[in-house]
Amino acid sequence: MTSAFPSAAPSEAGLDAQGVRGFLERLTADGISLDSLLVYRSGKLAFEHYWWPYRADRPHTTHSATKSFVGTAIGLALDEGLLRLDDHLVSFFPELVPSDASEHLRAITVEDLLTMRTGHRVGLSGKTWRLLKTSWVREYLRTPVDLPPGKAFTYSSATSHMLSAIVQRTSGHSVFDYLRPRLFEPLGFAGHSWDTDPEGICSGGNGLSLRSIDFLKWGVLHLHDGLWQGERILPAGWVREATAWHVQNADAGTWNGTEFVPVSGAEADERPEGYGYQLWLDADGGYRASGMFGQDVFVLPQHDAVVVTTGSITHGKHRLLSGLVHDLLVPAFDGEPSTVADSSLAADLSDVAAPALSPTSVALDGQRYECESNEDGLSEISFTVDEDVLVVTLDDARGRHSVRCGLSTWVESDTGISTWQLHHSYQAESTRVLAAAQWRAPRELVLEWYFVESPFHDTVTIEFGDGQLRWHRRTNVNSGPTERPVVTATLG
Repeated sequence: MTSAFPSAAPSEAGLDAQGVRGFLERLTADGISLDSLLVYRSGKLAFEHYWWPYRADRPHTTHSATKSFVGTAIGLALDEGLLRLDDHLVSFFPELVPSDASEHLRAITVEDLLTMRTGHRVGLSGKTWRLLKTSWVREYLRTPVDLPPGKAFTYSSATSHMLSAIVQRTSGHSVFDYLRPRLFEPLGFAGHSWDTDPEGICSGGNGLSLRSIDFLKWGVLHLHDGLWQGERILPAGWVREATAWHVQNADAGTWNGTEFVPVSGAEADERPEGYGYQLWLDADGGYRASGMFGQDVFVLPQHDAVVVTTGSITHGKHRLLSGLVHDLLVPAFDGEPSTVADSSLAADLSDVAAPALSPTSVALDGQRYECESNEDGLSEISFTVDEDVLVVTLDDARGRHSVRCGLSTWVESDTGISTWQLHHSYQAESTRVLAAAQWRAPRELVLEWYFVESPFHDTVTIEFGDGQLRWHRRTNVNSGPTERPVVTATLG
């Protein structure tokens, strides 16, 4: 999976493994959960690790780091003459512009979109955007623009989506297809995918899934000013322009799930932060693509390094990750590498394995439970046993979907089960899940569902008794509530 870069022990790439170890120990102490960590230094892959059940060959959702790939597409489109930075948004979609469009809306330019300075007072999270069944472009053009564009910073996934729509309108191809011959194929990407809106436009604010190694390639490409193995992939000068401080620290901040909250006071002074063209900027000259729950590419030119994380970080702790990377991991580039520390780090990580399962039998084959009225719209929960697998089937407004749960070993399968209420509004027609079922008590069955191409891990506790069951589902991370109300159902 890592043939793009020669692998090396940390010390061979000038990376202090003891510093990496300290970084990982701090993450554990702070309850910050990574799915993968890759470190590139001076042409070598100095560290690569995946925590169970994540693997090198699996793609992982990147969430808002998707925005930075849309920014890359805009850079290529500018170079090809498909558009200009001062082109107005409304010029690309004249048939969708409201007749009473404000002067502020008509004034928004491509550059305003790139820098998130569109004049909107409140941004739209992908959590809200993904639920829309109508035209996302039309909805954006109907949204009031409160301020003159080009001034105030308002982080918004909807704004990035308009950049994706512009690429599709001007090139005749979705961003995914547009980047295929220009970025994905030259860099050897594999297994990647991109969610689309109801009109087939790639979601600009989120929705791109990549292998961690391909995430790293994007960072290395930028580290080398758009060159890949001696071939120019990105336009000359684009990286410099995209990483310029178009938005200063006073406008930078954090997304709270509803709006962008500026950082000010002591926190801003301690770690200045800015924004370029769909990229976050750090005061030390580094920059990053960043997605919710810990999907980040840290490009560190001053150390000739790139750090990639994918994660399942509790909402609210993601900001801590950037600080710990700079405070604990970056100093490892200036530490004293040693082969002894290399071996110690390798030993620490060698024990990570799948949780053991005790062989379990269930007398549930053919049982069907009818649900009482509930917020999730569940109408029926049923069980069948297929050799060493418990098949759990749910009926709701989206239809009938099953999860195959191993009784003595973990079982991986595809499922279309409803997830949007617990998974930041993501709802795939089919997604990979690794699942198991175990009795925790004589009448308490626990289902563990790892959605292995995303940060999400759901736990379902089922309590049986007197011809009824109580179904309680929760997840590890979400931008909103992490559990659903208990559902009660009666044996049919």
